[in-house]
Amino acid sequence: MTLILSLKRQAAALRALGAALALAALAPVAGAQTAPSPLASFTRTINAAISGYNREHLTAVTPEACAAACLNDSRKSWCVSFDFYKNAQQCDLSDKRAADVGGLKTDYAGNPYDHYSLIPGPGVPNPIVGPNGRKHVLVVGIDGLRGDALFCAGCVATPALSALAGSGAFHGNVLAGGSQATLSGPGWGTLFTGFWADQHGVTSNDIALPLKKPHLFDRIKTAYPTATVAVVGDWANITGNLKPAGADFVVANAAKNSQQATNAVKGWLSWTNPPTAIFYYLHNVDIHAASYDPFNAYYQSKIAGEDAQIQQVLDALAARPTYAAEEWLIVVVSDHGGTGSGHGGQSAGERDATLILTNSYRNPTKPAYCQGDLTGTTLPQTGALTPHVLDFLGLPNDTAGTKHPACGQH
Repeated sequence: MTLILSLKRQAAALRALGAALALAALAPVAGAQTAPSPLASFTRTINAAISGYNREHLTAVTPEACAAACLNDSRKSWCVSFDFYKNAQQCDLSDKRAADVGGLKTDYAGNPYDHYSLIPGPGVPNPIVGPNGRKHVLVVGIDGLRGDALFCAGCVATPALSALAGSGAFHGNVLAGGSQATLSGPGWGTLFTGFWADQHGVTSNDIALPLKKPHLFDRIKTAYPTATVAVVGDWANITGNLKPAGADFVVANAAKNSQQATNAVKGWLSWTNPPTAIFYYLHNVDIHAASYDPFNAYYQSKIAGEDAQIQQVLDALAARPTYAAEEWLIVVVSDHGGTGSGHGGQSAGERDATLILTNSYRNPTKPAYCQGDLTGTTLPQTGALTPHVLDFLGLPNDTAGTKHPACGQH
């Protein structure tokens, strides 16, 4: 039976939550460290809920507020999950997990609920161990970033991306498009699978199109069943048809709110055992682009803004107590470029995508996986992400793409 908060308690709770949300909405000052999103402590299952077993009901709330309430000191002894009412902005806090009650109910008419389960303990130990420590992968996806918009005379300053490229390698003209439209759906599908759209099946931005080839993160989980993988993004395709089928942690942040995505990743990195592989999606370079010209001031401002978000994540990563004993392959990729104020065609600007690879960011004892400017060697998008990650993890590559010849596992 659901317990309804008294009006007095509910008002107090809403005032506290309103204050927290107002603070979260403020733009962070330069160098400020913001708290991880409370959602990073939960696994989300879309279109599902526990039937019954509700202990406390909250109204006029967001998923973040429900997660914060579940983690509140007064509830830590019992709250282990909550069901969020997507259309009513309400949630039910529960002292039961799905496994305690025979599983989740997934056939509610209209799919009005998402279920969030508190991750027990400090996370799951990463099973992939190499000679330089446990191997992790952090993939930073920047939508709409042209490769020639970085590291040139007159290009915007990007301290975080420059530091990543400086400790590893950079390719400034990964070839998107060609046999497929330079749209996000085909581009991310190609990056995630190592195949072109005519084989992976996502030929447009239609969210109903499923991946017909294995997602890179699912390949990792097939090889290492206890590996955990996480995805955060504000585009429905990233957390929908383009996500790994076996994703352990999925956070759908609010549109245009990169800070929420950043906070989710910082939360994962704060665990004793963070996910084996993380995909961190940043949308604002593309979603706000008035012009994809590398020297356009507005385009540059969006690149700089996402670079500042990435720096927060890198600081959280390097601050891990065990970071020196771990080996993280950090990969920055983009799905397409652009020309004028659009993309989708086959012009040079639209086909120009980005790749940065490093396993030694603030960890110089690690033998470099890749070094230097790789742009002189042609690299199609099929070879940008999946083949390099598979190689780094020592897994076979049977995709259509091949890694850059200057890069290799150690």
